[in-house]
Amino acid sequence: MPPLSGFSDNPLMNRDDVIRASRALITPLLAYFSSSCARVRIPFTIGTHFDEIAAQLEGFARPLFVVGALLHGREPIDGLLQPWIQGFVAGTDPDHPEYWGVISDKDQRMVEAEMVAFALLAAPRETLWDRFDESTKANVASWLRSLQGKDIHTSNWLWFRVISIIALIKICGEDLQGYQSQLNRDLELLDTMYLQDGWSSDGIWPDADEVLASNARVFKETGKRNQTSWSRQADYYSGSFAIQLRQLLYVKFASDLDMERAERYRQQAREFGSQFWRYFDEGGAAIPFGRSLTYRFGCAGFFAALAFAGVDNLPAPLDTPGAVRGHLLRHLRWWRDHSSDMFFSDGTLNIGWLYPNMFLSEDYNSSQSAYWALKSFVVVALTADNSFWTGAEGQHP
Repeated sequence: MPPLSGFSDNPLMNRDDVIRASRALITPLLAYFSSSCARVRIPFTIGTHFDEIAAQLEGFARPLFVVGALLHGREPIDGLLQPWIQGFVAGTDPDHPEYWGVISDKDQRMVEAEMVAFALLAAPRETLWDRFDESTKANVASWLRSLQGKDIHTSNWLWFRVISIIALIKICGEDLQGYQSQLNRDLELLDTMYLQDGWSSDGIWPDADEVLASNARVFKETGKRNQTSWSRQADYYSGSFAIQLRQLLYVKFASDLDMERAERYRQQAREFGSQFWRYFDEGGAAIPFGRSLTYRFGCAGFFAALAFAGVDNLPAPLDTPGAVRGHLLRHLRWWRDHSSDMFFSDGTLNIGWLYPNMFLSEDYNSSQSAYWALKSFVVVALTADNSFWTGAEGQHP
């Protein structure tokens, strides 16, 4: 028996294969839903710097990358997808025992709010939003609204609030004017993180001379090492895990609200893609570097988001939809071929890279965190007649 039937034995050549793989990845989670489906807890204990309710919210929210995309692609609601739709009701109800909790400053719930917002934006209204009664609609909007005005890390985290605001405006029917000031501040701060060639730092990148001068000044004054945390970070968070991916979600969902910035993000994606393909070899293997490697095949999320956003005029070797598909599917096939030790016996993802490895864990990894990898499956939102699926798969250059 393969490590995970539907993924480990999957040819991963076409849309049907990718849909089957995405469903296989989230199916094992059904056994671990709470009674009202608002939380998911995989029975493996690991400490995080945030509370257990937020960790179980991760288990519910992170698969929404697949759930929202499947609904966007007009896949039918069945016993697999229904629990995630049901979970919105209890999770956002402050009087329910499975309430996700109030969002506070620098709260992990901010992270998961992005996936909640993504599902709302991606799913056709009649399949998700319109299924909620008026009380649930009010609760969902109130929960997302609670990010506003909160202290948030000056990093890719700002995107969580931006995507949530877009959902509030586009789906929940709230007035853009009420959020414009916050939206502008967050986007302007995010844009200061841009470096060059499509790359952004995860945080404001300080000048090297500034860092050295500050370190010297602190040591001279205190005799101790500078405790300032400098944001000189550029890794998969610059692309597939966070910034490029979210810029492309912004292109997909908010181009009509901000045409100039959306076009700038398209151009940054083109520039980023002209280099990023080199991080993957001809067999689909990615260079394992940087933080959060337990997100595994999330490394290819950029290619999935590029297709989902419909960015055109891409540079070689990404200049055809089939070429983008090739980079994504080769990576997924590489993981298929190396999946023998990345699942627990129940089919859930473990923490690690090729095998369980707590040395690759961060203090923000719960038992459910690894499902951020599912962002590489947002392409299931593209229907079978989309050029991403219809042309020949491009070869690695």
